[in-house]
Amino acid sequence: MIDVKNAGKIFSTKNINITAVDDVSLTIKKGEIFGIIGYSGAGKSTLIRLLNGLEVPTSGDIVIDGDTINQLSKKALRKKRQKVSMIFQHFNLLWSRTVEENISFPLEIAGVPRSERRRRAQELIELVGLSGREKNYPSELSGGQKQRVGIARALANDPEVLLCDEATSALDPETTDEVLQLLERIRKELQLTIVLITHEMHVIRKICDQAAVMEKGRVVETGPVLRLFQNPGHPVTERFVKDDINDEETALAIDEVREVFPDSKILKLGFVGTKSKTPVVSQVIKSYDLDLNILSGNIKNTNNESYGHLYVALDIDDKVLKSLSESLGAEGVTVEVEEHE
Repeated sequence: MIDVKNAGKIFSTKNINITAVDDVSLTIKKGEIFGIIGYSGAGKSTLIRLLNGLEVPTSGDIVIDGDTINQLSKKALRKKRQKVSMIFQHFNLLWSRTVEENISFPLEIAGVPRSERRRRAQELIELVGLSGREKNYPSELSGGQKQRVGIARALANDPEVLLCDEATSALDPETTDEVLQLLERIRKELQLTIVLITHEMHVIRKICDQAAVMEKGRVVETGPVLRLFQNPGHPVTERFVKDDINDEETALAIDEVREVFPDSKILKLGFVGTKSKTPVVSQVIKSYDLDLNILSGNIKNTNNESYGHLYVALDIDDKVLKSLSESLGAEGVTVEVEEHE
């Protein structure tokens, strides 16, 4: 559906060249929700603007559904943008227009007759849960309602690809979850491909199928979301995952245990799917007749699966540890030994 082929973008000023996107290649399948995450300055906003031709790559190509975006004429690009729509962080609504008028605005530009515009706007108002708000102006809406208008407007031309530029970063956590649920429902009902950029790992975790992690203009890691959380392979990904799990209290608990029980081994046990909700560890520990201190634990849900971590402290020698790890591994539980720093 979407192929980013060795894309680069350099912004040139009088005194310096700034590389915003550096040799990025990605493949996004039809119907996926694909996340692009990075800290400020990583290049993610520039990358998403390359996807709909708001920026032209300095090198490489952007191919969407067989069309090379950066090679289209201005007329062809305008037509293509009707099928590659965008939701913005700060809504970008027309404040002098009502909800209905904002949603129908792209259709007005496209020359769609008034009666058809009104019919389509009403369909979208119902789809995004704004029935009864048709005649309200943006100043009369909450942040979440404004973003729902932005989503409905982006869907007006019946697009195939929906680009989300930090679409939830201006919203509170509860409203963010509501908007994410709406995007997931829209993806299923309309068979859309959604690409979203964010600096919030919980957004990636809750809605995305696949994700790419960016740093300094480059993609440093890609993969299924569950794999990124289970086994991050790059320090930037690890940092995002730790921020989402919030491991500060765990680190304090580990330090305290090591002070009191310096010979104890600290284990991080990882679970996926149904194993995160069954007493596998308890059963195995009992079979070895071991005592343990539970330091912390949590279960998180991704778009497709749940996973969990449990930190425990054990007085155990290397031989028993190896056997215990093998037994837990046979049950689908990963074991990592937390080393002293």
